[in-house]
Amino acid sequence: MAEPHDVIAVPASTSNLGPGFDALSVALDLHLRVSVLDVRADLAGAVKYDFTGAAPTGENRIDTAYQLACERFGRPVMGLHVGVSSDIPMAAGLGSSAAAAIAGFHLYQAARATPLDADVVLAMATELEGHPDNAAAALYGGVTVSCQTDDGRVIARPWHWPSAIRFVIATPDSALETAHARAALPPTVSLGDAIFNLQRALLLLRALETGDYDDVREAVKDRWHQPARAALVPGLAEALAIDHPSVLGVCLSGAGPSVLALAAPGRSHEAAAVLGEVYRRLGIVHTIRNLAVHQPALHTPAAPAAR
Repeated sequence: MAEPHDVIAVPASTSNLGPGFDALSVALDLHLRVSVLDVRADLAGAVKYDFTGAAPTGENRIDTAYQLACERFGRPVMGLHVGVSSDIPMAAGLGSSAAAAIAGFHLYQAARATPLDADVVLAMATELEGHPDNAAAALYGGVTVSCQTDDGRVIARPWHWPSAIRFVIATPDSALETAHARAALPPTVSLGDAIFNLQRALLLLRALETGDYDDVREAVKDRWHQPARAALVPGLAEALAIDHPSVLGVCLSGAGPSVLALAAPGRSHEAAAVLGEVYRRLGIVHTIRNLAVHQPALHTPAAPAAR
């Protein structure tokens, strides 16, 4: 049974990393927190939410996930009064809805004092999200690769992101709903574009594994989703054109409108200045975040040093 002051913290995430559409994701050191304030018999299994800062303008994905778990596994007898605070901007391409879904499932587990298998949680989160990548990163941490099988099962494998590489993220002062950004995508891709992305996704994974970071600039290029979304994302084309030694590569963060730069080791502040200058030059109101990765809890080998 949940106890007052139990705190659930779930990280933000970025997905795709250029070519790894709906497959690659990374958890970021930016969090949604849900605190159990009280256990209330009068709420009869429902949840009362107090939001610090902006509350959801539409669906409360925390409660959607919580209620889904109640339907599948049995409603908790007691109700909860919870507080919610978040550093994750909504509709910004930083996994706010996936973090909320994972938080809702964790809240259910706290209410029932019964753990759910991680594979079950990820499957339900994928059901809500429509794709597994952000939810996998929010659940496991680190960098994750997700694969959805023909029968709907989701395989997700996390590992340690090279800690020397930080994420510098520019978020324009405008929201972009994922559904709108996905609606802009073409229904098919050409064989040439499929090969282009496959080559770069594999090159990116190898570069991260070996520390051959000079390959990252080419490895984060994409022909599947970024060209179709460019008209929806202010500053994307100009940011993708950055060629500076402090920046290993640039790509759209999730569905956008945030854009991320992978900073060269030890040069994240310089990379932030370079990315920010693009938006200042264009007169786009924006926020720059310089973020580390929320690494996985599991033991993983240390990342190789940059070459």
